[in-house]
Amino acid sequence: MRWPADAYRRHELPERVLQFGTGMLLRALVADAVDVANRAGASAGRIVVVQSTPRGNADTLNAQDGLFTLVERGLENGKRIERTRLIGAISRALQADTAWDAVRDTALAPEMRAIVSNVTEAGFRIDSRFPARLTDLLYARFERLPEGPPLFVIPTELVPDNGPKLAAMVDELAATEPRAADFRRWLKSGVRFCSSLVDRITTGAPPEAERPALEARLGYADALITVAEPYALWAIEGHPEELRRALPIEAPDRVVFARDIGFYEERKLRLLNATHTALAPLALLVGIRTVREALEHPRFGAFLRRLLFDEIIPATDLPAEAATQFARAVVERFRNPWLDHEWRVIATNQDAKMQIRVLPLIPVFEQRRGRAPETLARACAAHIAWLKQPLELGGRTGEAVTRWSAVIAREGVEALLRD
Repeated sequence: MRWPADAYRRHELPERVLQFGTGMLLRALVADAVDVANRAGASAGRIVVVQSTPRGNADTLNAQDGLFTLVERGLENGKRIERTRLIGAISRALQADTAWDAVRDTALAPEMRAIVSNVTEAGFRIDSRFPARLTDLLYARFERLPEGPPLFVIPTELVPDNGPKLAAMVDELAATEPRAADFRRWLKSGVRFCSSLVDRITTGAPPEAERPALEARLGYADALITVAEPYALWAIEGHPEELRRALPIEAPDRVVFARDIGFYEERKLRLLNATHTALAPLALLVGIRTVREALEHPRFGAFLRRLLFDEIIPATDLPAEAATQFARAVVERFRNPWLDHEWRVIATNQDAKMQIRVLPLIPVFEQRRGRAPETLARACAAHIAWLKQPLELGGRTGEAVTRWSAVIAREGVEALLRD
């Protein structure tokens, strides 16, 4: 595997991003975004990857000079597409447990402009190692580069308001540092904690049976081939002009800088996540394994579209045209012929997800339309039948759910899919 001579001169670019996490999502989203910007001549720089746990891909990344192949597979405008690109945005990888001094030195470079993290929700707690390590890096920069350019800290963990939450953890840990008061003041002026939202379904390595043919087409072996859907979104909250100067990776519909990313969070939560959660129990009860199979099912596919377009969208505050456009993209993503997204996985923590993602839509719909959302009511009845526990529902929808629960008891769950 070699970097093409006619591509951008990657080894001449400065290291501008320090990334905690070696996993496939950051390869398919962050490294991809930086690589695209570099190819467009934006000189976004290169990424130093930090492996935070004993298990990771640091050694493999270094063995491949930071290179890996991104394979995008899915539907675009109804057509099947498969494209590959060698990604050159990663310069090297360091292991936090054995090379922390090197990680710290990297953070102290004046060219370093951003720290990105994806340490999972389990690692995104003040009692985990990541916040303490981040605080150590920031304190070292405060001591040795206090007048340096602002540093942007951009968490990508799937936690609401992840930027302010990480800032609060660092501020609490800052109290233990020798010059705590000065350090805390510097954090407010020299560091920007930016919430961000990531959205890209990434399946990682291709099936082993496909690898020989894929590598034969590529002309090289790659231990880090990363397969993802074509769709990608990274929305970063902050001052857009500051972000553009520090990290010139903004790209239409893929990397968005905004003072408030609430629109993008609401759009994903309601139109994608709520649709998944509302439908998972019904799909499992009628024996449909994957999301794609649900779209291909003549009755379930129509049920899904009614739920999404006729009931979820009207219950949101999203602009109608933008919501409809995104919903159409969601349906296309669900139909990805290469993606086996199983309902049993989607249904993990089903009750908690239902409370957060779906139920808040119901009273809004009732108030706006003066009636129960019948398709959502059927989905709620399936949720109750699958979990065998009640939902706290009142009003017109509560009555509809009771009626549909009686139908399930009398005729079976398939009756919910009737027109």
